[in-house]
Amino acid sequence: MALDEPARWDVQARFWAAVANVCKDSPAIFCYDLMNEPVIGGDAKQGWLPGEPLAGKHYVQKLTLDRRGRSDKEIAKAWVDKLTGAVRAVDRGHMITVGVIPWAQVFQGAKPLFYAPEVCGPLDFVSVHFYPKDVPVEESLDVLRVYDVGKPMVIEEIFPLSASVDQTADFIDRTRPFVDGWISFYWGKTVEENRAKGDLPGALTSQWLTRFGAMSPYARGG
Repeated sequence: MALDEPARWDVQARFWAAVANVCKDSPAIFCYDLMNEPVIGGDAKQGWLPGEPLAGKHYVQKLTLDRRGRSDKEIAKAWVDKLTGAVRAVDRGHMITVGVIPWAQVFQGAKPLFYAPEVCGPLDFVSVHFYPKDVPVEESLDVLRVYDVGKPMVIEEIFPLSASVDQTADFIDRTRPFVDGWISFYWGKTVEENRAKGDLPGALTSQWLTRFGAMSPYARGG
C-alpha cells in the first residue's frame, strides 16, 4: 500500500511504540536502532527505496519524497523527534540510535546529518557504519572523527571489504581512544564452518572472525 510521508512516519512510530512496549523490561535489549542508513530524499519517481537492490535486498530508505521547502536538518529532526518520542512514551530506559552511512567517506567535507547538534539531541549514542578503505589509516581516522560529536560512538558495522584484515584490525586499534564499541558480522556459520567451505568468502570470513574475536577481552575471557 502506498503511503505518503505523514502516514509512513505514523506507521514507523506505531511500530517502535509496539516494539518498545514488548521490550521495555528486557535486559537483553542493547538499543533501538530506528532505521538502517536513512536518507532524506531523492528522485520521487524511484519511490521510497533509492537505487538498485543489493543481492535482492534494499538497505536504505528515504524519509520523504517531498521536502516542502524544509532543509535536510529540519526533516531529520522532525523524524527523529517523532520516533524517539514514540519509544520514550513507553520505554525510558533503553538507548536509541540511528545507524548511518559515513558520507564524509564518500564526499570530502561532508558533515553528519542525523548527528548534527540540531538533530541528535534525543539519540543516546552515535552509530556509524564504517568499512575502512585501502588508504593510509590516518585518512580513515580523519573521516571517522567527523562523527565524534560529544556522544558515545559505536561502529555498528565493520568488516574487511575494501581493506585487508590487518588494515581493518589496525583501524579498530587506532580508534580505541574515541570509539566505545565495534560490531561486526556473524552470519550463523562458525570459523570452522566458514573455513570448510573452501572458497574465498569463507576463508576471509573465518580469518576475520578469528581476528575480531581475538581483539575482544570478552572473547578471550579477559
